[in-house]
Amino acid sequence: MKRFSLFAPILAAVLLSSLLVAQNQPTASKIGYLNARVVVEAHPQFARVKDLQARAEAELKPLRDQIQPLDAKIRAGNATAQEQQNYRTLAQSLQESSKKWSDQQNAALRPITEEIDQLIGKVAKEQGFAIVLDQEIAASSGLVVYAAEELDITQAIVRALPK
Repeated sequence: MKRFSLFAPILAAVLLSSLLVAQNQPTASKIGYLNARVVVEAHPQFARVKDLQARAEAELKPLRDQIQPLDAKIRAGNATAQEQQNYRTLAQSLQESSKKWSDQQNAALRPITEEIDQLIGKVAKEQGFAIVLDQEIAASSGLVVYAAEELDITQAIVRALPK
């Protein structure tokens, strides 16, 4: 019992001293935000993604244009068996092509977003931000209803992008 009575004050002293040391260390306390879409679109490699989007649209639009009248006929109950078969074939082609283009765009975006994530961490740390939110997501989800403009780090991230 005597050992425990000596152990408790020592433990309390150690915990108290660690709390005092932790309080003396500066910690980031600001919450910032950025418009991630603006930052991604400002990246110099985003032109490749835009090119992929344009090529995808050029391939997918004719398929969508062929499907729409068939879809209307099917919904109205006026489609022949051949039109229904054509619809299924076109829908499958559209789905496969959409996936192909989506995969290519995601592969092109991945290195861009990875680089931007690193820049966000660097700039946030330099400016003393503990948390950085995406402006569009925070606003649309209702998570944030107001944020002061001086907490916006979008332009700081854009300036930090490689040229």
